Amino acid sequence: MEAVKQLRQLRTVYAWGAAAWTGCLLLTFVGERGSTRQTVLLLVLLAAFLTLLLWSTWCLWETGEKRRPGPASASAPSGGAGER
Repeated sequence: MEAVKQLRQLRTVYAWGAAAWTGCLLLTFVGERGSTRQTVLLLVLLAAFLTLLLWSTWCLWETGEKRRPGPASASAPSGGAGER
């Protein structure tokens, strides 16, 4: 369970990082002050954070599927009114 908590925290950090780099990139475009080098650096950082966000989401998805129990109908006894 501790690993899942850490993955959720990492996913939050990556999501905020991607949002921050997106904001910086938009401000660079709107302000028209950024150099080509700065724009490329921001794009690389945004791509890295989006990749890490995708990875952490995929890892959480995988751990969620492993601990999910089977269908409820398979474990619950059927006690219908017509059955005896």
